[in-house]
Amino acid sequence: MSLFNGFLRWIYDFGNWLYKVMYLHILWVAFTLLGLIVFGVSPATTALYTVMHKWYEKDFDIPIFKNFYAVYKQHFKTSNAFGILFMSIGAFMYIDIAISKNYIQSFYFHALLLFIGSLYVIMLLYFYPVFVRYNLKFHQYIKQSFLIALARPLETIAMIISIILLLYVFYFLPILLVFAGSSIIATPIMWFAHQACLQIENKQMS
Repeated sequence: MSLFNGFLRWIYDFGNWLYKVMYLHILWVAFTLLGLIVFGVSPATTALYTVMHKWYEKDFDIPIFKNFYAVYKQHFKTSNAFGILFMSIGAFMYIDIAISKNYIQSFYFHALLLFIGSLYVIMLLYFYPVFVRYNLKFHQYIKQSFLIALARPLETIAMIISIILLLYVFYFLPILLVFAGSSIIATPIMWFAHQACLQIENKQMS
């Protein structure tokens, strides 16, 4: 009987989690569109990661919309400053890699650009978890994200593998991407980044 009750509890918890990640994804899409995509995606992503951060801090029953909307408004300008910066750097890197591939055609130069681009992507994976966890100066968020990624390589590798596996799942089950994509992608990123931050913080305190 206890085994049956445990199974029902697992079903309930999974259904509750699925409902919340779908709701969070809908909010992310809605507020991204509210900001005309370009000016909405970064604040909406900040709000999404903030809610998830609270979940991992053992506060799974927080009011989702209230917290999401409050963070979206509070960090709208700062998040957009980072978002525009990241989009500009990303576009610049993409153009440089395309020019290197099609025109310069130097193996070593192209490999260098790909390496720099990889470091940039890894820094981005940690940026929002770091941004919602710490209170730092503008430039320190980027520096801290990069340092944590290098200091905790196992979490970084696990994060990348998780994303690759999720993209594989989305290929066969695109409905998941439509109804819960942003939240499902953010879940392992936030989890491993949260673990990395905890490990570093505990080491600093010991």
